[in-house]
Amino acid sequence: MQLFETMKLEDGCIYREVYHLKRITESSKELKFNFDQQQWYELTQMIKTTYPNGKYRLKLTLEQNGQLNYVLAPLADKTFFTAKMVQRSHLVKESIIVNKTSERHYLEHSHETDLILLYDENGKILEFDIGNIMIEEGNEWYTPCYNDDFLRGCMRQSLIDQGKLKTKNIDIDDFRKKLQRKQINVYLINSLREVADVKIYL
Repeated sequence: MQLFETMKLEDGCIYREVYHLKRITESSKELKFNFDQQQWYELTQMIKTTYPNGKYRLKLTLEQNGQLNYVLAPLADKTFFTAKMVQRSHLVKESIIVNKTSERHYLEHSHETDLILLYDENGKILEFDIGNIMIEEGNEWYTPCYNDDFLRGCMRQSLIDQGKLKTKNIDIDDFRKKLQRKQINVYLINSLREVADVKIYL
């Protein structure tokens, strides 16, 4: 198993790097991975210096022994996604859900849509397979409350810290009704894509 962070590198700047570093540091302590922050700083500085121009998807992976690796790929613009709703298995371990690890089997799907939107056995909307959900209703923007039941994204946390995003639980039945009545707009938020429109197939 690995820990990893997927980040946006644009013109030599890693967006929300402080949030990503905080998350992988906390996860490495919880899951007993060796992690040297100085090695992170040296590697990310080298990457930023080597790629001063362009927009990239940067994936940093951490092995249990502390080895850091990275993969860099050009980032194509994509501002619209499709999604369907899927109930998440209650058998997935909490440590896998709340930390960004390579154990992502519970997020696999057929890709009939770009994304899946997960909800739990109680009908609480949780997250997309590649990011958090943000809902626009009236003049309010909100995302589900965290209760050790999904991965807290770096984009989500940065918007909360800026006071732009509130937390409120979302029931799947209410969600469906409001979608059908066109009372809400739905967005994917993650650190790579930032904010993207999502069409949910009911």
